[in-house]
Amino acid sequence: MIQEKLIILKENKVIDQETFEYAQEALMFLINRNIVENEEEADVFITHLAMATARQNTDEMIDGIDEIIKQEIENDEKYEEAIEIWKELKVIAPTTFSQDEDGYFHLHLVTLLRN
Repeated sequence: MIQEKLIILKENKVIDQETFEYAQEALMFLINRNIVENEEEADVFITHLAMATARQNTDEMIDGIDEIIKQEIENDEKYEEAIEIWKELKVIAPTTFSQDEDGYFHLHLVTLLRN
């Protein structure tokens, strides 16, 4: 399903080729690191990643994650691991993400790690 979503986003010019390739690379990273067992487990994260990358390229801004949710994630036992994974994924990103986007990635990664 995630592959179909990414192809549709690319065909409709919502994401560009570079973003498509980054999403693919991030997906393989998650699978190879055993963070997810299959592509479908990463569906929400990869979709967000692709859309966030597209937003950075158009300077579209989003609101940051709610402070209560932020505190909850920061207190989660998987938070530090999520931070490290996100640092690695940011290194290979074709763009720089805003701090507001980072909060959402932390949330998604904590959720993936807990599952």
